[in-house]
Amino acid sequence: MLEELFYPKSIAIVGASKNREKIGNIILRNIISTYTGKIYPVNNRSDVIEGLKCYKSVSDINEPVDLVIFSIPREEIVQAMEEAGKAGVKAAVVITAGFRERDEEGARIEKEMVKTASNYSMRFLGPNTMGIMTPTFNATFTFADVKQGNIALVAQSGGMGAYMLNWAQRTRTGLSYFIGLGNQADINEIDIFKFLANDPQTKAIFSYMEGISNGDRFLSEMPEITVKKPVVFLKGGASAAGEQAIRTHTGSLAGSYELFRSAVRTVGGIFVENLTDLLNLAKVLSSEEQIKKDVLIITNSGGHGVLTVDEIDRNKLSLIKMPPKVQSTLAMVLPPHASPRNPLDLGGDANVERYITALKIVQGLDCTKLVLVQSLATVSCLEVAKALLNFKGKGFVGVVMGLGEDAAARTLDSANVPSFRFPEDAVRAIKYYTDKREPMQKIRVAEPIMEAKELVEGKSALKDYEAFKLMEIYGVRVPPWAVVSSLDEARTASERIGFPLVMKVSLDEPAHKTELGGVVTNVEKEDLDNVFNQLSSKSKRILLQKQLSGAEVFVGGINDATFGPSVVVGMGGVYVEVIKSVSYGLSPVAEQEALQMLKESRVYDMLTARKRNYNINAVLRTLSRVSRLLVDLKVKEMDINPLMVNEEGAFAVDVRIVF
Repeated sequence: MLEELFYPKSIAIVGASKNREKIGNIILRNIISTYTGKIYPVNNRSDVIEGLKCYKSVSDINEPVDLVIFSIPREEIVQAMEEAGKAGVKAAVVITAGFRERDEEGARIEKEMVKTASNYSMRFLGPNTMGIMTPTFNATFTFADVKQGNIALVAQSGGMGAYMLNWAQRTRTGLSYFIGLGNQADINEIDIFKFLANDPQTKAIFSYMEGISNGDRFLSEMPEITVKKPVVFLKGGASAAGEQAIRTHTGSLAGSYELFRSAVRTVGGIFVENLTDLLNLAKVLSSEEQIKKDVLIITNSGGHGVLTVDEIDRNKLSLIKMPPKVQSTLAMVLPPHASPRNPLDLGGDANVERYITALKIVQGLDCTKLVLVQSLATVSCLEVAKALLNFKGKGFVGVVMGLGEDAAARTLDSANVPSFRFPEDAVRAIKYYTDKREPMQKIRVAEPIMEAKELVEGKSALKDYEAFKLMEIYGVRVPPWAVVSSLDEARTASERIGFPLVMKVSLDEPAHKTELGGVVTNVEKEDLDNVFNQLSSKSKRILLQKQLSGAEVFVGGINDATFGPSVVVGMGGVYVEVIKSVSYGLSPVAEQEALQMLKESRVYDMLTARKRNYNINAVLRTLSRVSRLLVDLKVKEMDINPLMVNEEGAFAVDVRIVF
């Protein structure tokens, strides 16, 4: 589908310039220096540019043109694209910026450009892109000279793309492709990922994204892609300020950062938090080393070993237990002060021969071997780096520190052996690599229960007692409750429910009742009359509930503009907005996925602390059933806060639902 874009037999550069500082000239020179096919500069004011015949327009070329690169003012784009379409061009890259990311006029031109390209069955990348780099040509406006390799870089930002290319050049990381997505007016990230997933030269895909063009397509098609190749995502727009910056940068809707992370994990991608982790992970994924969660540390510095153990624990990796046979072999060849355990401390006087001896003994262990070397009087980083090359493919990762670390890192990078300057970076890269989940397909078919459908039909929000009825319909437990409008009704209902009670105002619209002074807890029989009279001055209806004890959990739901219905879980009660430790799941959520959400949000730790026997399975069922409800009834927003969890189950104490 994208053959003309990536494998063109001829390229025209519309906007080629004689001025060597202009983008049109830089792109032309990059193509000339890398491409062996036919090249056609197009500029109606020049006859020759960079030694090549220049054409007034694409139609003047009178030869088949597979790919056109546009670097001209935005006002000229639609006409130029029309001309290229009439000439039979089927692929284009629009470098020009200033479209929907700038103003309404730019958005209008962009729509017209899409329409024009569609009329001629032309696919185009951009606009607002820095171009593409393939194994056969460089059509970007950077001068990065990167070696051929197996990593593909995909960036929605030109500046980020330039940095990634410079990083690849500096570290000698080999690239198969670089693709600047720009505004994704036509060709989008899924089109690019699908192409790269089937490309034999690409081993892994690394992307910087600011927004997803189509959430449904992302969820349905990405699982097939991540099965073939690892896809790593870094997203801009984690903060509110970042989201606003994105709108003015690429015209994208940033979407929820947390939901994006959940979507990436759902489809089997790898989500990283920052650029450093993205680039560090590239070292691991581009190598041939077998990386495992179990880690053996080999070091000549006890202090570095301790810090590495701490980082392994923080990232929930594990230290391999040294087999007794390996321990005894090490004890026979290492000096008495060396420690044949994990970390394997070779001692501050270790030389390269001691390292080599130890590496030979442990090379067969089924784990990641993390080799730390601090340059000291007896050994240099470069010596150990060169020694590591003899164990390539055995699961070794190098951490080089001190004098000579630059040369040592270059030695390992050139041989495609992962190298790091700090053990923390290496551990995080291992963690990201080994945390990859199996991709899941989200099948969303709305099948509302008839009783629930009748309850919510035509309503923009549910009253509290209606929300309780809906919970019961979907199998979510609620405390014994009643809604009353008189003191006599309250007395009768309280005898049925039992004391102590929680009494609340019952309002027509969802509200935070505590902030209104509309909630009274620990109501005993002798308090009932006074509390009823107090609350009835605020509301015609009063809600009575059995007061429960336990851990407070927050369960919420939203209908995200990009990824659709999603459920969220975190610490409940007043802590939900203070301790922002939450986890999102895209609906529907199975109970196994719900368990992962509990662990990620630290709710699992809260429920199991101090040997509590709280009913975790009830929470899992609640999350799964709420996620189903969100799909069935097209809920806009929903809060259960708190979901009270104890030994007997999980109970929705307060529920707010908006459609």
